[in-house]
Amino acid sequence: MLIDTQVTRQHVVDVLSTAGLPEEAEEARRSLPDPVDLERAAQFLERYGITKDVLISRMGGSP
Repeated sequence: MLIDTQVTRQHVVDVLSTAGLPEEAEEARRSLPDPVDLERAAQFLERYGITKDVLISRMGGSP
């Protein structure tokens, strides 16, 4: 089974927007390629101190 290692830039933007991070969402829209490798997306999020747990928490879930 192949694992998709890319997502659309819009997906990253949508997740950040849903998580209540509009400035980061706009920066993702401006700076990330489309599609974006998950590793590059993770590096982008890391620059802002955004982890998977932060996203889950901000979206109402628990890690």
